[in-house]
Amino acid sequence: MDTFHAEKETLEELGREGFRLIQSRTGFRFGEDTVLLSWFVSENLRVRPSRPIRVLELGANCGAATMLLAARRKDLTIDGVERQEEAQLLMERNIRLNHLEDRVRSYLRDIRNIPDEILPGNRYDAVFMNPPFRRPDQGQVTSEELHSTALLEARFAMHGDIDDFLSCGRRMLASRGDLFLVDRAEALSGVMESCLKYHLIPKRITFVHPYADREATLFLLSAKKGGKLPGTVITPPLILRDKDGNYSQQWKRIYE
Repeated sequence: MDTFHAEKETLEELGREGFRLIQSRTGFRFGEDTVLLSWFVSENLRVRPSRPIRVLELGANCGAATMLLAARRKDLTIDGVERQEEAQLLMERNIRLNHLEDRVRSYLRDIRNIPDEILPGNRYDAVFMNPPFRRPDQGQVTSEELHSTALLEARFAMHGDIDDFLSCGRRMLASRGDLFLVDRAEALSGVMESCLKYHLIPKRITFVHPYADREATLFLLSAKKGGKLPGTVITPPLILRDKDGNYSQQWKRIYE
């Protein structure tokens, strides 16, 4: 195992297949949206018995979503792209930590400029992403974010907005490939508009609610490159907690 720096890193048990994850104590740390995204991809990505499924994560950071997805689906080969060098090096360590060298790879690249000789386009069966939720001019910056470039860039679209992520996703997808993402509920209309602009046809949307009587805070979306309109399915909502604040059975089944 690579040297683990306990003073500046944590080692998390992912609760599946014995997988673990090294994270920075002060950088981006995965949360509910990461767990939900990996579950959503796993549940909705069709099986191909004839060969492994080629998957790409854009903005992979330390590889949390990729590790969770690799633990759920052994029929996938996954490439992850991340522009922050420190996070990308963490992902490489997490690949080695979980002995995934044969089916997971990490690349230090900006999603706005991925050369074909590094990762050719039109080849992935699926692309998934958890893009930064906020624009640089949107909302206040916390003191924690202000003093951490890694946090600032993970939470704010400093180096690529949703158009950049979807444009890259479309370029990397094979014909009829599937794109998956998680975003804030309030961003739905903008994401839908961008999807249609890049001929990524929304096929399935799941809204995530903290409680049954609260508005949705997140949504999970799948879209198909070259799909046909109409045909978008709105699934039953995903409720994270019951009225007493305990985790719902839905959430427990996903997390555990």
